[in-house]
Amino acid sequence: MTGRTVRMYAAHRLHVWASATDDRGFVIEGQDLGRPGMVEYEYSLRVAPADVPRVVAALGGQPGDDVLDLLEREGELLVRAGESTWLKSLGLEPEFWSRSEYED
Repeated sequence: MTGRTVRMYAAHRLHVWASATDDRGFVIEGQDLGRPGMVEYEYSLRVAPADVPRVVAALGGQPGDDVLDLLEREGELLVRAGESTWLKSLGLEPEFWSRSEYED
């Protein structure tokens, strides 16, 4: 699973993907090129390996299912709900990072 990336959402200048991490967790990354007053907004949400089974179960998967396959399948729904909001609704606290580039 290491290094694999799947697309969760791509429309309206917003692109979101999920990638496996070396420690068997995953990270959701997004790039938004359409926010008013901004040139670009990027963010990532890192989920710890210990939290992956909870995410798999919440996505309707079974133990041993590939979390990236499930994230790809449910990507649009998760993006519309807000990935961070959805993860926090599961009782998780993903590591968050963001960067914004504003218009001059």
